[in-house]
Amino acid sequence: MLANYHTHTPRCNHAVGPERDYIGRALEGGLQELGFSDHTPYFFDQPDYYSSFRMRPEQLPDYVETLLGLRAEYGDRIRLFIGLEAEYYPRLFPRLLDYLRQFPLDYLILGQHALYNETEGVYSTRPTDDEKLLDQYRGQTLEALETGLFSYFAHPDLFHFTGDPKAYDRHVRAICRKAMELSIPLEFNLLGFSEGKHYPDPAFWRIVGEEGCPVVLGSDAHAPADTWDPALIAREEALLADCGIRPIDRVALHPIR
Repeated sequence: MLANYHTHTPRCNHAVGPERDYIGRALEGGLQELGFSDHTPYFFDQPDYYSSFRMRPEQLPDYVETLLGLRAEYGDRIRLFIGLEAEYYPRLFPRLLDYLRQFPLDYLILGQHALYNETEGVYSTRPTDDEKLLDQYRGQTLEALETGLFSYFAHPDLFHFTGDPKAYDRHVRAICRKAMELSIPLEFNLLGFSEGKHYPDPAFWRIVGEEGCPVVLGSDAHAPADTWDPALIAREEALLADCGIRPIDRVALHPIR
């Protein structure tokens, strides 16, 4: 593992430790690139609503300024990138982009934590056997990928479908084929792997291997120790090898345009 582009900060309200400690852990592991991609702020229709798992809009300037300073400090030891993890909420996304374009952000990663949006829809991690919701997840994420704004798709198997395996296979293959068409990597999420969550889903990654999609490892670090864990990486590599997958070392990041 030479790079990790999925790193959080305490601004999201569920991560711990200063940015400098994440960088130190990355250096300890010999990483050559480290990207911070904390949960993006978002603007909702309800002016008094704030997500509990993301930074507020007024925190973004400090996030960027802090990371620019650290990039200057550590630039001769590791390449640092400034990104955000964002959901695609179609009606709300344009306003978010207008705000984000004011900052020198290197990339976005897609992390679709809710369908429709979190004030009107359902969370992707809620178990369901409703194929209509799976179809919504497929359609919403494909639309997101087609914007060309996301450098990769984080934990694409986050949607917790418990229904018909044939339906799951059909919808997952559609996601994989779109990712292949657009050359957008899919992330094998190491935090979900380490914590025994419902993702990474073996059925999902079997399909990814069959479709030949590019795959990147993402630490999804919410504490400095998460940034690089050699034992976890070894276990992950064995699982992916069984699926015929060899992860790529780096992702071609692109800024918001």
